[in-house]
Amino acid sequence: MTGCNFSEKASGTSREAGSLKKLGEDEKATIKVMYYDKNSFYQQYGNLFMAKNPNIDVEVVSNQGIYGPGKDPQEALDKLIDEEKPDVLLVNGTDQLEKFVQKGRLYALDDVIKQDKFDVEHILPATLETIKLKGEGKLYGLSPDFYSQALYYNKDLFEQYGIELPKNKMSWEDVINLAKRFPTDGQGDQRIYGFSAYSYMREGVAYQYMNSIGTTLGLSFIDPEQMKLTIQTDAWKKALQLTVDSLKSGALYIPKNQNADSNAPRMYEDYLKENLFAMGKVAMTIDGNYMMQNLQEAKDRLKDVKPVNWDIVTIPVDPQNPDFSNSISVSNVFGINAQSPNTRAAWEFLKYINSDEFARVMSKSSSSLMTRTTYSKERNGHNLEPFYLLKPNPDKITKGYEKIPGGFYQPFSMLANQEIQAVIDGEKSSDEALKTIQDKGQEQLQQAKQADDAQKAAQSKQK
Repeated sequence: MTGCNFSEKASGTSREAGSLKKLGEDEKATIKVMYYDKNSFYQQYGNLFMAKNPNIDVEVVSNQGIYGPGKDPQEALDKLIDEEKPDVLLVNGTDQLEKFVQKGRLYALDDVIKQDKFDVEHILPATLETIKLKGEGKLYGLSPDFYSQALYYNKDLFEQYGIELPKNKMSWEDVINLAKRFPTDGQGDQRIYGFSAYSYMREGVAYQYMNSIGTTLGLSFIDPEQMKLTIQTDAWKKALQLTVDSLKSGALYIPKNQNADSNAPRMYEDYLKENLFAMGKVAMTIDGNYMMQNLQEAKDRLKDVKPVNWDIVTIPVDPQNPDFSNSISVSNVFGINAQSPNTRAAWEFLKYINSDEFARVMSKSSSSLMTRTTYSKERNGHNLEPFYLLKPNPDKITKGYEKIPGGFYQPFSMLANQEIQAVIDGEKSSDEALKTIQDKGQEQLQQAKQADDAQKAAQSKQK
């Protein structure tokens, strides 16, 4: 039922709207917060909060133990919450938020937001809408930051070759056509590329390109409910053909398999030099907000390399759905346990980490994008709007992906990569390649599922 109130959601607890009593001046409280790791929690949130609120002590319940071979993370998480009874829950993504709301695990914040006149006007509307969408119209949590990607481009390379600059809301075809206008005949250090992404990967890059194009268009290669691959379609064929054409053109960079000793000691500078965009060898790349920090560090540390004169626009979009992106996500949502006896103290914590003051501090010291946008308009002279311009796709195609066994992805990526290469080399047609990916991929999925089930069965016997 849309708009259920808290007392309906969490059985056995009833609170009137706007009746959350404030802590007394000398009243002390202790809250438990569920988070990934104790040290990173205090560094990111806890120390600042406790300095501001000396009467509230914070303990951390780590959720690291819910992951592992043969474990069902959702079951393990439910058990952890029931046993440890944290007052504040870290909700990892909007799919988990939806599950928590349906189970009545979270306290609706709408009434206390009104009661305390807490300012949500300056929080990025797209993140609030996403949280409300999964909360049946109510706010069951708040997130101080979010993740987003942008298309970074090298202004000097575009100017050097007389090519018009990228724009917001381009399609993948637009981006690839721009990339193809850069020369491909340079040798050695003179070689530049129109576009590069996933250069941190040593293999499987061709498939990553195809998957990015497909998912931007709203395609999914797998149905996790049925455990069936869904890649043998006309829509995926178009994504494959666009990938093949762009890779054949030489405009897109594919990392070479490195034979160097991977165990040899490497300096941080070596890592920075592997980033071809930071080295001025690539005209465009797609990356997350942390790339800004990498570019700044390359500028500070690599004194023999000319710093990149860069800017950003939005990542490629689906022309049929140009205001949305699959690459924007609200992953760290903090909510209050519906069964918490310390709701007011827990709310004080949520209020602080989503406050104007906290956003101001974090915007100076963190590479994160703050949902409270007042302090995230620009960084080091660069306009951050492209990170904020698109909305998270409400029909995100990764729903249910937690059911897919982790052991499936790498072999499938290798298989798909081999088949794409076979099309590039003229050994197979697009139809033949997709049929092989579908059929062999389905076998890989079944094998990974059987291995996962066997591991779970073995673990349950040990209990």
